[in-house]
Amino acid sequence: MPRDRRPELEAAVVAAGRHLSKRFEGWIIATPDRRRFAVRITSYPEVDISIPFEWNATPGEATERVRAAMDD
Repeated sequence: MPRDRRPELEAAVVAAGRHLSKRFEGWIIATPDRRRFAVRITSYPEVDISIPFEWNATPGEATERVRAAMDD
């Protein structure tokens, strides 16, 4: 992931979780094939979600998809 994209995507992930009352941890990681990236959300022991994205995903798209995954 280009260095200039990481801060805006991190901010999008944080924004997606602001409405939650429970604490979660999140990482932005490369997918195993290194063709995409994923946001991985965890909260031991009950949550382990990985949401894949294309490299050109927008911060708005990241916020929306992470929020939807957390609300499920």
